[in-house]
Amino acid sequence: MSVKVSSDDFTEQKILSKIAQLYYVDDLNQQKIAAKLNISRTKVSRSINKAKQSNIVSIKINSPLEKFIELESALEKVFELKECLVVPSNEDPAQVYGNMAVLLAELLDRLLDDGDMLGIGWGATLKNISASLVPLKKMNIKMVPLLGGLGKVGIEIHTNSVSSMLGQKYGGLSYAIHSPAVLDSRQAKEIMEKDSGVSEIFKLCEKIETALIGMSDLGEDSTLIKTGNFSIDDFKYLEGLGAAGDVNLIFINEEGKEIKNKLDERLLRMSPERLKKVKNVIGAAFGPQKIRVMLGALRGEFINILLTDENTAIELIKNA
Repeated sequence: MSVKVSSDDFTEQKILSKIAQLYYVDDLNQQKIAAKLNISRTKVSRSINKAKQSNIVSIKINSPLEKFIELESALEKVFELKECLVVPSNEDPAQVYGNMAVLLAELLDRLLDDGDMLGIGWGATLKNISASLVPLKKMNIKMVPLLGGLGKVGIEIHTNSVSSMLGQKYGGLSYAIHSPAVLDSRQAKEIMEKDSGVSEIFKLCEKIETALIGMSDLGEDSTLIKTGNFSIDDFKYLEGLGAAGDVNLIFINEEGKEIKNKLDERLLRMSPERLKKVKNVIGAAFGPQKIRVMLGALRGEFINILLTDENTAIELIKNA
């Protein structure tokens, strides 16, 4: 049975189809289409959009990486991210770190220019990604620690170590902060904040527009506890308050709320308020144990660019 179409509908469908053919198949730009059909460029633009809306045009990305692009797009929409970068999952974490390093190098190449500063967090994820990273080009950038040193053991995860590694690779300058992140008392922290070297670092932090941070959970295998700065009792105390983990030593719950606690007065790090003002905050993490703290970091808008793996991305979407 044939369907009767009004002349007006037919005419509109015909011109939309014609413009779509010229634009998508024949690869003519909007100006050339306007000239060819003797219509305005504005009408061409509107017709292209209407052709997509009315399903005259259906766009499909034919790429072996399509599923990663879809995951990235979904996470960007759900959590209102500037950007999301997803790598394949692998039983060997070294493979994941290596792939994350490749994407991070491309991202930093787009975000940074000579003279810029990159704020650096701490942790095993940042250390492993930085170790694998190969810059696309040398840049005269400054690496600035965002917190004091963490690591009575495993000094390679220390913010100074990550800053130094990236500084050497980019041929830039890396600053070092000569103070632990966790002090013995509030008074000790206040004294350290007045130290000229430490205060210089935090003055530089005020100018940072791009930062790279990790996200730590509170499990017994967490890097945070392996540093020796925190005890199991500290973790139990934080869990009792509802904490899911930390971003740059800012303890948060799964909903993204900062958890006020008795440890805060002894912590030397960039404030939550300042971190949220940084233009680009890249959060790098993956793994099932990190889901809760990553959800908190995303919901609380502590990060606006996410670097993770496929399995973690899927779980984040499921729990969004």
